[in-house]
Amino acid sequence: MSMDSVTKFEQYIKAAEEAGMSTICFSEHGNVFNWVKKKQYIEEKGMKYIHANEVYLTEHNDKERGLVRDNYHYMLLARNWDGVKELNRLTSISNNKEDGHYYYNPRITFDELFNTSENIIMTSACLASPLWRAIKNNNTQMFNLLMDFFVKNKHRMFFELQYHKHPEQVEFNRKLYDLSKETGIPLIAGTDTHALNQAHAQARTILMKAKGATYGDEDAFDLTFKTYPELARMFEEQNAIPRSAYLEAIHNTNVMAGMIEPFILDDSPKYPKLYDDPEKVFKEKINIGVVERGVNKFPPEKKQKYFERIREEFNTYKKVGAIDYMLLQKDVVDWAHKNEIYQGYGRGSVNGSLIAYLLKITEMDSIKHKLNFFRFLNPERISLADIDQDWPPSKRQDVIDYVATIPGIHFSEIITFNTVALKGAIREVGRALNMDLSVVDEIAKAVFKNDDRKDDIDSRYREKYPELFKFVDLVQGVIVSIGSHPSGYVVSPIELDDNIGLCYTKESKYPVSQINMKELDGLNYVKLDILGLDNNEIINETCKLAGIERLVPDNMDVNDENVWSSIRESGLGIFQWESSSAQAYLKDLLSPETIHKIKQQHPDFSYIELFSIGNGAIRPSGDSYRQDLANGIFKDHGHEALNNFLKNTMGYLVYQEQIMNFLVEFCDFSMAESDSVRRGLSKKEGTEKFLPEIRKRFVNKMNRDYNETEEVALAVLEPFLQVIDSAKHYGFSDNHSNPYSHIGYGNAYLRYYYPLAFLTVMLNINKDDIDKTGAIINYAKTRGIEISPIQFGKSQATYSYNQEDNIIYKGLESIKYLNAKIADELLDISKNTYETFVDLLVDITQNTSVNTRQLDILIRLNFFFKFGNNGLLLKIYEEFSNGKQQYKKTYVEKTKLKRIEELKSIERDIRSNPVEPLLPNEEVMLRKELMGYADITYPNIESGWCVVTELDTKYSPKLKLYNLRTGKEQMFKMDKKTFNTKDKSLKIEKGDMIEITEFMKKQRQVPDGNSGFKPTDQIDFWITRYTKYKTKEDTVNEQKYQ
Repeated sequence: MSMDSVTKFEQYIKAAEEAGMSTICFSEHGNVFNWVKKKQYIEEKGMKYIHANEVYLTEHNDKERGLVRDNYHYMLLARNWDGVKELNRLTSISNNKEDGHYYYNPRITFDELFNTSENIIMTSACLASPLWRAIKNNNTQMFNLLMDFFVKNKHRMFFELQYHKHPEQVEFNRKLYDLSKETGIPLIAGTDTHALNQAHAQARTILMKAKGATYGDEDAFDLTFKTYPELARMFEEQNAIPRSAYLEAIHNTNVMAGMIEPFILDDSPKYPKLYDDPEKVFKEKINIGVVERGVNKFPPEKKQKYFERIREEFNTYKKVGAIDYMLLQKDVVDWAHKNEIYQGYGRGSVNGSLIAYLLKITEMDSIKHKLNFFRFLNPERISLADIDQDWPPSKRQDVIDYVATIPGIHFSEIITFNTVALKGAIREVGRALNMDLSVVDEIAKAVFKNDDRKDDIDSRYREKYPELFKFVDLVQGVIVSIGSHPSGYVVSPIELDDNIGLCYTKESKYPVSQINMKELDGLNYVKLDILGLDNNEIINETCKLAGIERLVPDNMDVNDENVWSSIRESGLGIFQWESSSAQAYLKDLLSPETIHKIKQQHPDFSYIELFSIGNGAIRPSGDSYRQDLANGIFKDHGHEALNNFLKNTMGYLVYQEQIMNFLVEFCDFSMAESDSVRRGLSKKEGTEKFLPEIRKRFVNKMNRDYNETEEVALAVLEPFLQVIDSAKHYGFSDNHSNPYSHIGYGNAYLRYYYPLAFLTVMLNINKDDIDKTGAIINYAKTRGIEISPIQFGKSQATYSYNQEDNIIYKGLESIKYLNAKIADELLDISKNTYETFVDLLVDITQNTSVNTRQLDILIRLNFFFKFGNNGLLLKIYEEFSNGKQQYKKTYVEKTKLKRIEELKSIERDIRSNPVEPLLPNEEVMLRKELMGYADITYPNIESGWCVVTELDTKYSPKLKLYNLRTGKEQMFKMDKKTFNTKDKSLKIEKGDMIEITEFMKKQRQVPDGNSGFKPTDQIDFWITRYTKYKTKEDTVNEQKYQ
């Protein structure tokens, strides 16, 4: 399960099956990872599963006494389901990092071992056993303590023999043999298997070497899988105890297996229960929603339609047992809204539920937007309700923390297993085999994604490096660490520590399940997907900043032509449309020519529907209709009824719900049936099962309603069935696409009408994304909005804007070493009037928490530019903080007053002579260090002048250059001869200022796998001549950069 083995558990099971074994005890050190998956796989193969854990033992977990890394090994096996729960609970306890249980390894204490019940079977384990340690170290006290426990529990205790030839194992076996005769505790054969065969054992050694791991003297241990004859032979060769004794020990593995009682996993739905009478509460909350959403004020006919839908959905929720789940979702949403945290408009199939809208779980009125409820819940196919929610990323952890503390809920994160990928396997194995690392790097870089989106590599590399790939293929896919799912959390009405087992990762705040998502789904544990979505936060925060009502589908004007024109012009900040390829497609899709064609054929078309269809078109599944859609071409299906049915999607079958609606409208299936058929069509057996019925019902419908013959009906149907066949695997849902399109439109609406607030929020959300920040700044220029660097009297902690000046000011909080507190303090004192810079420095020293480093940074970044350039102010500050007349907060008042006057005089003297600002390269490198990017330009400098912001000389020297005139960064290369010039005055270092006087373009080349190179379609820029700044007098005229 880790780099302690490269063998997958399925390979062990297959080997056991081939060897005719009837039972498998699959134990690991300190965990029960994937135990459900293992049990199910073992039982699929017709064998009995034994739940076990080779636990780590410690004498105590008392931190006050000082933790000791004793970490003995001991084998525990579950006799029955109660034993499984007990063992899982012990495993969970052992992973507690707060109370001293986890110390290098997950551990239980001797006391906890001694308190295990009759439901736990035990063996003495390997040479890391406390029993062997007691014997080896002549620890009589521990030996007697253990033996007393063993003898009292001899009915569930075995002394474990192992066949290894290590001298200590031989001695231990002999001691166990004697103890068995003395006490009557039976012997049992153990194997300590870590590899399937010798090839796997060698691969394991290589991986451990690459990772710098070691498990001591393993040469004397054979850790490979053993059949019965092989096991007997190994004991014979060990020659430690009589043949009859080790054969009886092997036989006792069957005796022990016979003690194990099979158990059945509980796969009933596990919805958390918050209320004693959930049905009553559900009705009450729906009724409140009817009023809050204004349904009670609808005209009678419309109201009746909504009430019928509510009844239909309510009955479905009741039938599938999902009422408790909806009440849980409602509870979370209510808490969030009370705390001014608002989720997205809706994600996934739940948007088809009107009740979810009434409960404010979604913002999508499913009747108004024609969304399909049975795509979410199908009474004929009962499965767990599953709702994903998009939360503002900055508030997401708050939501998680709330859910974790809801009374009656048992909460955990969900485990993930991190494996060695192909590229990583190449590097690990290559390093362990002592290969030339440049060759290893070349091979690793040749890895590509094949048609199935899986890592692959050209066969010629395999042919050239067979030894490497012999082990790469074994190492690839090996689990090397655990993590937790980024957004999924278990919410259970039953305890998790005993039912599934829990652990912790390095990063996890909450316990983590020891079984994965698929295993949890199979046992019908309920999970909440608590996701973060920037575009949702952009909408929420922009509305808040602009002082307007939160924008939701119910209050949106989605037919605003100005907004749609702006969407066509730029995808910046528009959910799902920001990539260059998506934006290029939108220019065609929303072009006047395309819109004109669409309106001619579909006068009442909807922009928002077209937006959603386009979102399907830009995905791989939209290949077949993408270009025709962008050209405004309707697809003709040869029958007016079908054409009308698909007119809202231009004749294209885009959504899974359309398959369902077709089956309802043209084949007389119920909506619930249609979902089952849609799912069935995605499988071969489903196609064979349903197609005859579809044909029969379609012919009847066409004959009855359109007076078409069977021949005509089938001629229309067959091509359409091909369309369905192509579309059934899309996985694209109108229930999902529609709310997401509204989010995208909401972004665009706010960007168009409230650009200052919108761009300010975007800058704050993307403050750590240099490329995105650059794109936002460029867009702001197109709207006539200035993005100002930090400025005293204007800048707050975060980006903020001034409506009158049409300026957005950068905040201080995102700058290294600065924080929100000093930002607030400086903004507050900026309301004062200062005659001199010294006056300001005194106020900052006396009345703020700004320290000397922070003040130095602010001066260098021109924060106080209204008082003079940074060179001048640094000189004044040097006198203020370190000069003979320095000022200190601790001085007595009289001294302070005297120093202030003296410092003001010094300031006047300094100002009487010109003082130059910091050099451009100093300015740029300072910003790169403190902000991660530079935001300064020198419009009057000649275009070739740049600052070297990064330098890599490993191969052909690569220089990242910041152009002082444009503010753009670009990578350049140099040949080594040019770079390593003998002219010391031209030697380039990071942070230097150089002028490119000549460069050339070259086609990039990459290794071809045969020790040669091949060209690519990428272009590199190579510097061939340059000059380097040395002093203002001999290289750059001062006016060029001021």
